[in-house]
Amino acid sequence: MAALEYAAAAETGTDVALLRRAAEVTAECLQPSLTVGVAARWIHVDPAAVDAHRAAGRAALQLHQIDQSAAHYRVVLKSSPRGADAEFAVLETDLAGVDNIYGARQLADRLAADFPASAAALRMQAFAALRADDPAAAVGSFQAALAIPGGAPRNETPPGERSPEAGRRELTQGLRRARILAGDSAEPLAQAKELLDGDDTAENRLDYALALLAAQQNSAARLQLTMLTRDADSKAVGLHLLGLVDFQEGKLDDASARFAELATTGKFLDDALYYLGLIAERHEDLERALRLYAQVQNGENAVPALLRAATILRAHGAAPAAEELLDRLVQEEPQRAPEILAARARIYADAGDMPQAIAVLDQGELQYPDNVELRYAMASMSEEQGKITAALHVLKELAAQRPADPAALNAYGYTLADHNRKLKVAHKLIEQAYTAAPKNTAIMDSLGWVLFRQGHGEQALPYLNAAYAADHGGDIAAHLGEVLWQIGRRADAERIWSEASKTGTDNHLLNATRMRLHASN
Repeated sequence: MAALEYAAAAETGTDVALLRRAAEVTAECLQPSLTVGVAARWIHVDPAAVDAHRAAGRAALQLHQIDQSAAHYRVVLKSSPRGADAEFAVLETDLAGVDNIYGARQLADRLAADFPASAAALRMQAFAALRADDPAAAVGSFQAALAIPGGAPRNETPPGERSPEAGRRELTQGLRRARILAGDSAEPLAQAKELLDGDDTAENRLDYALALLAAQQNSAARLQLTMLTRDADSKAVGLHLLGLVDFQEGKLDDASARFAELATTGKFLDDALYYLGLIAERHEDLERALRLYAQVQNGENAVPALLRAATILRAHGAAPAAEELLDRLVQEEPQRAPEILAARARIYADAGDMPQAIAVLDQGELQYPDNVELRYAMASMSEEQGKITAALHVLKELAAQRPADPAALNAYGYTLADHNRKLKVAHKLIEQAYTAAPKNTAIMDSLGWVLFRQGHGEQALPYLNAAYAADHGGDIAAHLGEVLWQIGRRADAERIWSEASKTGTDNHLLNATRMRLHASN
């Protein structure tokens, strides 16, 4: 209501202070369509207002209107009294925090093309490409940024900005990581090891360990991380990463020991408590899991922890307590309300209350009409109810509205393929997504799956193997296992399923696939 009232007041307003506040409120209330309108009025009243163009650019990016966003940011970059490089540094930080990673990458590409001699622009472009699953493109941008003389931040570094040494180190680390993820790991790993051999510091050892993890050389990375735990200053970061690796590999007892020890250091405490809660839940110690989740106070896992707690309460006869927790969560984390509403609907659906799940999503779409996550959730719910045409309608609309968004193209293409509909169309959509984000595991999985649906099991394997190597998720394991099973490699299929079950015993697709294929044997 606040956003609507401010937007209405801004329609004919001429008070710049009012227009500024209207842009702030509509943005804070997650209404980018309203923000676009308010910013347009603000620009009409004050065409030179840099903040108005910045607000319009951010809102257009949220709506995946990339050309419009780029146009506004060009004004910001060319008009800002801070200068273009300083604005690129701010924009790099902004883009790192947006959910629309593919839109952020496309925006970065457009803006970097306008400033080809700016190391700050190339740096922003490189990190955006890396986040958007295109490490090969990131390599080119990192190399170009490093090749510009004096491209690192200036020597007299204002507070909050990078020193020249730190800036160049970050670029070099980014380049090594991008090369490894692009499949060129030998030289970057050798460089990281040489740096460590020449200067045995905790920072260099951590860099080498992270490079090894990126190259999926987990055993070698463990050795480096274990050495970090022997030093008081680096013990916490070593335990944190070892715990994450153990958890991802399904070594829950080892992970539990790591996170328990990490909690005693007082660092990464919220992460330690969250993962200890997940492990307790996997071991069906629900009372302990609830206690642990309740202690997670801050960070990116605070909301997931409370959502897990609500799920446990709802599933074990404490629905009123779950409802109270979910209500409080929306009030305390308004910026994550769509995510919470989608999770709330999932909780209801898993508990067998599909009408309530749909009601939550309907209300959510009314409150947040621009939110994509809620629309994906609605498509998923429709699919679960057997309303495949309705689900495909939602996904087709999203793909049409966001034709350059690999996530939207993949979601529509995968759902078509999964239901054996329009396989040629599905393949084309997924190919487009793969071209834009060639290292995205979900897209690699989709490409393998549509090839399998088209009768090309052997051609599907490289994509599914690559996806599974990067992500041992249950859905990917289910697909890879089914392809292996159908081409006669049943022992390999069983191995993959058993391995994936260690980390996701409750994955519905994995369990259903195994049961179906065993029954048909």
